[in-house]
Amino acid sequence: MSQTSRRFPKNTGFAQIIDQAVATCPQRVAVVSDGLRLTYQELDAASSRLALALEREGVGPGEPVGVISRNCAEFLLAELAILKLGAVAVKISWRLSPDEIQYIIELNSLRYVFLRPEREDWGEQVRQRNRGKVKFYALTPLRPGETAPFWQMIESAPSAQAFLPRPVEPDSPAFRIHTSGTTGRPKCVLHSHAHMLEQLQRVLAVLPYQPGDVYQMISQLFHVSSMGAYMVLATGGTLVLMHHFDPTEYMESLVREGVTGVGVIPVVLKCLLGHPDFYKYDLSRLRFLNYSTCPISQSLLEEALDKLGCDFYQSYGMTEMASVLTVLTPPDHFSDHGSHLASVGKPIPGVEIQIQDFQGSPLPPGVTGEIVAKGPGQMCSYYNADPEANLRALRDGWYHTGDVGYLDEKGFLFVQGRKDDMIISGGENIYPKEVADAIAMLGEDVAEVAVYGVPDDKWGELVKASVVRKPGSTLTVEQLREYCLANIPRYKVPKEFEFLPELPKNGTGKVLIPLLREASMQKKKQSKESLQERSVYHGAEKLSAGDRREGGCRPHRQPAREA
Repeated sequence: MSQTSRRFPKNTGFAQIIDQAVATCPQRVAVVSDGLRLTYQELDAASSRLALALEREGVGPGEPVGVISRNCAEFLLAELAILKLGAVAVKISWRLSPDEIQYIIELNSLRYVFLRPEREDWGEQVRQRNRGKVKFYALTPLRPGETAPFWQMIESAPSAQAFLPRPVEPDSPAFRIHTSGTTGRPKCVLHSHAHMLEQLQRVLAVLPYQPGDVYQMISQLFHVSSMGAYMVLATGGTLVLMHHFDPTEYMESLVREGVTGVGVIPVVLKCLLGHPDFYKYDLSRLRFLNYSTCPISQSLLEEALDKLGCDFYQSYGMTEMASVLTVLTPPDHFSDHGSHLASVGKPIPGVEIQIQDFQGSPLPPGVTGEIVAKGPGQMCSYYNADPEANLRALRDGWYHTGDVGYLDEKGFLFVQGRKDDMIISGGENIYPKEVADAIAMLGEDVAEVAVYGVPDDKWGELVKASVVRKPGSTLTVEQLREYCLANIPRYKVPKEFEFLPELPKNGTGKVLIPLLREASMQKKKQSKESLQERSVYHGAEKLSAGDRREGGCRPHRQPAREA
């Protein structure tokens, strides 16, 4: 791995990403979070002391240690400490319910977990169920006015000078990152130190991170999108962590911190552009914007390009490939009269993309099939998984993404959807079955339910539930929504509900989801057209013929041929 050895020459594993900044700009602010500002020297020292505290607790090389939290400086400190010991950082979503968290704790055989629960009652359930089996380290104070146990651990540890860098085998595990499988059960993706360092090097060859950049990040650190945070730290920038999204707070932070780069998902971008005071904020220091994670509408992208005077990068990837596979660069956004705006760009250095039919044979440009990939960030395996899952995902050296798309003649990748029915809403993966199963628990009221994704300008896709009530049921949409909010994570709750007399089915009794989705899209289209007609009717008398301008139109690309 010659590329990695030049930028990351030490044998201390992934934690060495901060070493260059510690040596060259120790007093530069590395992380800004909740009013806390840590320099690179402080980040290094605190993580080393935390590593010593963990070692005293019994954590050693190869030990999995969980981190459950929203974005915060403590999350990064915990990860660095774990990695410095040669232990394994296990990323866990704070959005999960207690049952889902319990599954992941048992899947990973965790004995140590850093915890900042989003709901204290859920956090207490997790602690009680694992009493005597798992040590939990709270990232926030247990009582008002007290110091958080997390910081108490650091303060009670020996000085940072007592920590001696530990040799870490390049192929030893560094991260376990969770993603959902086809049934909705999380899969645990295993990445090594060497693969993550090599992937980081390759992505840095394409994305514009520079020393001194100030990068604001709203994507969550438990995601593989945490690669954005690592790129900032590896290049000596300042990372501004946002743990929740409030449009005004976000915009004020951009100005206050002098942000030069941001990473956003489409729903965040839409909220920012639609902010009533958008033009009152001075965003002149913004140099680049990276958007990713879920589909973006072309109209939103064109609006963003028009309103923001910075470079745009789109990245496409997934957890199993350590984030980025392809990048649409700033020039690509405008090449060939904008015909590549609907693509996700070209592969980054070291990555190969191929389109295969569903028998595994390669397909020519322009023909739709499954997207498969090879590259430095390819996972080692799914951890503790059915061997069949690894065989299905990794065949003949290729990772089979489950995404469907095509490559054009110039090598640009166009993603068109999923082989399965997974919904990507606001950057989060949601599997319909788990939502449908929860609604079906209302057995006295619900006869049948179908859950599916519907295209949406704001969320990329929104979750919709079509429900057939049992005879005599008086269940309302509001009651159904309240039930879902109480029993499943908020981001999985359908944004639309409808009651139907029956669900369409084929001859074998399988619900025809495409028909439901098409009907929903048709209703939305008719509603939009009706609004437009009313708007035109009421505004027509205010416009003279001379006021009307002929609007230009963009050339349409030819649709891809299907295999």
